[in-house]
Amino acid sequence: MLGKYFGPGRSGAFDWYFQRISGAFLVFGLFLHFAVLHFFTEPPLTYDKVMARLSSPLWKAFDILFLVFAVYHAMNGFKLIIDDYVHSSAMRAFAIGLLWVVSLAFFVMGFLTIISL
Repeated sequence: MLGKYFGPGRSGAFDWYFQRISGAFLVFGLFLHFAVLHFFTEPPLTYDKVMARLSSPLWKAFDILFLVFAVYHAMNGFKLIIDDYVHSSAMRAFAIGLLWVVSLAFFVMGFLTIISL
């Protein structure tokens, strides 16, 4: 049953679709971040103003969601490249495993950075 979604016969439609959704969210999040920091904040932008924004649980939640979408988007993009260009099954498994480790490391570092502020 799970082979239908995760096995070698998988179509990749979910990956393709969610790549577009995550990209749209990243563009929206980037514009929201840019607008809040550069248009709705009194100049000059200081460290104290940034820390005040990051102390809000709402902004922390937004930043964590942005991190999840960014890591997923990057990981899925690299996975699609690996699927297209790495033809050896063993090398593909190694590359995707390495991609998971690197992606998880980036997520943990970003999450700890956001939470610790």
